[in-house]
Amino acid sequence: MKIELRKGRSPFWPIPYGIASLNALVAIISTTSVSAQSPSFPIAQQINCDRPQGDVEVRACIRLNYEASDKRLNEVYKQLISQLSEEERALLSEAQLGWIQLRDKTCEFEVYKSRGGTGYGGFLNECLDRMTKQRTAELEKYLKER
Repeated sequence: MKIELRKGRSPFWPIPYGIASLNALVAIISTTSVSAQSPSFPIAQQINCDRPQGDVEVRACIRLNYEASDKRLNEVYKQLISQLSEEERALLSEAQLGWIQLRDKTCEFEVYKSRGGTGYGGFLNECLDRMTKQRTAELEKYLKER
């Protein structure tokens, strides 16, 4: 992807583009570890989720489990929706959007007392994972009935 810069401007903030702003950008990038927070970061792929070592790995594994469950849900949903009439697709789409809201609010409520704690994200992802697996099973049942 090619990004064209307008002369004298930075694409990130409206300050003149020069050595000072370039140095500021480099400083921000070098001190902000966005990649380390991403589940697709190579280190995350080296974690043995059968035997995670420490809280960081446990939380990463919980997140990876939820992401895998969400991916599976989307696969099943796409398979099912491709076999439905236009009216059924509309109904399922609406139901799925409602289910997503229900899942998210239910999990927020379930882990509410953990807010601010170090385990909050892990508890939230465990709930999201559990409910996503349940919904996937429901959609798989509908798929088998077709």
